[in-house]
Amino acid sequence: MKPFHGISRIGRCKAAAALGVAVAALAVVATAAPASAAAAPSTSPSVSHKYYGNPANIPPCRSGHACAIVAYGRGYYVFDFYKYGGYSLRHWRGRGGLTNVQTRGAAVRVYDARGRQIDCLRAARITYEVDWNPAWKIRLTANGC
Repeated sequence: MKPFHGISRIGRCKAAAALGVAVAALAVVATAAPASAAAAPSTSPSVSHKYYGNPANIPPCRSGHACAIVAYGRGYYVFDFYKYGGYSLRHWRGRGGLTNVQTRGAAVRVYDARGRQIDCLRAARITYEVDWNPAWKIRLTANGC
């Protein structure tokens, strides 16, 4: 995997701790987002599931999905991607995480403002630390990296 403007692999133990939260935590995470001066991160088209919560309540990324974690206010948004295709990223700033647990070798590709691919993540149960500042689009593809 080539570098992605600050991506570094989180250790397996740390990744397991970050993603090993019980499914019951989903109810806690699905609370309303805080009022903040900065616009909340979003995607276009919208993802089917989006959660907001604190770091202790980040839900696990489900098999067959890709998940992105974006810092916002005092917590994090978790975007749960399932359908292949491109998603424009709005107001994704700072550091976060990206996990690809799609099946059959599917990849998550990240593009910059000029449409250049800046990273490609193969399916793995590892969360990579990401600097979202240069990222403008995510594409889920059936083709591997």
